[in-house]
Amino acid sequence: MNKPTKNRNEFLFLYDIKNGNPNGDPDENRPRIDDVTKRCYVTDVRLKRFIRDYLIQTDGENQILVTKLGVKTVNLTDRVKESLKDMEESKIEGELLMSTLLDTFIDLRMFGSPLAFKGAPEKWGETSKVTGPIQINFGETLHQVEEVTFHGTSIFRSRGESEGSEQKMGTFTTYYAIPYGLIAFHGIANENAAKTTGLSEDDLEKFKIALWKGVRETSSAHTRTKRDQQPRLLLNIVYKETIEIEDNGSKKVILTEYHIGALEEKVVLTPRPDIGEEINIRTFGDYTLDFSRLIKAIEKAKSKIERIEYSISPEFVELYGNALISKLKTSLTEVEVKDLDIDRLDLMKD
Repeated sequence: MNKPTKNRNEFLFLYDIKNGNPNGDPDENRPRIDDVTKRCYVTDVRLKRFIRDYLIQTDGENQILVTKLGVKTVNLTDRVKESLKDMEESKIEGELLMSTLLDTFIDLRMFGSPLAFKGAPEKWGETSKVTGPIQINFGETLHQVEEVTFHGTSIFRSRGESEGSEQKMGTFTTYYAIPYGLIAFHGIANENAAKTTGLSEDDLEKFKIALWKGVRETSSAHTRTKRDQQPRLLLNIVYKETIEIEDNGSKKVILTEYHIGALEEKVVLTPRPDIGEEINIRTFGDYTLDFSRLIKAIEKAKSKIERIEYSISPEFVELYGNALISKLKTSLTEVEVKDLDIDRLDLMKD
C-alpha cells in the first residue's frame, strides 16, 4: 500500500461556465437550480467524473475503478473481476484483495467506494465499504441564476431511394442551460482516512492537477453544454501534522486535527452596479469577489497551517491577484504561499 499522507488538506475550487448546463437533472437534463436560493448546484459525482476522466487520459483506464469496460457501463463488481482476471491469484479475498485493489485504483484511494467485499478484514467495517479520504461537498454558484432555453437544428445527410442520390434531413434540438455560473466547490482530504486507503502525497498532487484541468481538458468537458468551462481559482490549505501547545506549564505536541470549513461561504460575490440583479451576470467581469472573510479565517488558523497552495487563471490574476494572493503572502509571513502553476503560465511572478 502507498505511504499515506500525514497532512490534512482543505480546498476551495472555483470554475465558471457560459451558456451551459453544469449538471443536468436525471429527468429532462435541466440545470439543477434550488427553488429557494435560486442558485445552481452541481453534485460531487459530476466533479469526480471530470477528475476520473482526466486521470484516464493521463494514466490510463486500468487505474480507475469507476469507469466503463469498452463502451459498456458496468457495475463495480464486474470492474473488480475484470481487473483481477489476468492475475494468477484471481480468487484472492480479504486483506490481500483490498490491498490489491487499493494499489491498483487511484480513485478508490481518493474517493472510496460503496462496494462491499466478501471476506474483507474487520477494519473495513461490517459492510466492508471503503470511506474515501477526499470528501467533496456539492458545488453551488456564488450567485442566483435563471434557466434559459436554446433551440437549434441538426442537419445530416441520408441516402435517397435512387442510387447515388442523397437527401438532407433535419431535426430540431433543444437544451436547457444557464447563461453564466461561477461555481464553488469545497472539500477535505482527511489524513486519518488516508491511513485506510493509502492516499499518498503523489496521489494528492495528481488530484489537484485533475481537479483543475478536468473541467476544461476532458472529453466530457467538451460537450455542447460543457465546452465553455474554465477553472478560475484553486486554493489548497495544507495543515501541519502536529502543533505544540501549553499544557500545565509545559509544552506538549499534539495532532493538529483541524480545518476551517465552509470556505465557499467566506467568498462574497457582488454584481457591478450597472448589472443590477445577480441573474443578469453574463461573464466574470460582471461582478466583484470579496475574499476578506476567507483571508481573516485563514489568518486565525495560521498557527496550524504548513503552507497554502494556489492556482489561478490569467483573468482572475488581473482581478484578484492582489486582493487574495498578495494579501495572503503579506499577512502570513511564516506560512509558505506556493503557486502550483498547473497551467505553466507563472502568472504571479514578481
